[in-house]
Amino acid sequence: MSLWSTWCSVLAPLRTACNRERNFLWLLMALTGICARPDLLGVTSIVRALGLTERCYLRLLEFFHTQGIDFERLTRRWTQIALERFTPHRLGGLLVLLADGLKVAKSGRKMPAVKRLHQLSDSNTKPEYIRGHSLQVVSVAQASMSAPGRAYFWAWLPLPQRRLVGA
Repeated sequence: MSLWSTWCSVLAPLRTACNRERNFLWLLMALTGICARPDLLGVTSIVRALGLTERCYLRLLEFFHTQGIDFERLTRRWTQIALERFTPHRLGGLLVLLADGLKVAKSGRKMPAVKRLHQLSDSNTKPEYIRGHSLQVVSVAQASMSAPGRAYFWAWLPLPQRRLVGA
């Protein structure tokens, strides 16, 4: 139970980004489900991972389109929590960050934010251009000793992700 107590105490400051308590509770549920889900099948996998009823599926879909969360405030609070609470690794006084990107092909021409994207690849089986979304994320390095005198255990705590191309 201490894991979930710690989980809730870390996420409690995100309450300020939600205009109602109900929105915050759905946010907690969605984040918990995303962390616990065994597959990547969207809202369905969250519902399955948490053992929720069918009614919750529609509520979660509504939650992901809610106007009741200030996403700019949520972004600022999560970044603040990540930098204060988790003791990020520094090298020469500078924060160690990892950046990565992903291009996701989409077949719909009228989908929001779908753009023509160039793919760099040595494979001639991949097309040079695709239509899709480009997602980038920056993570903060977290280093901790696995045992005194042993190697570091590295973890990467993601900061808020944005669609940079096609946003």
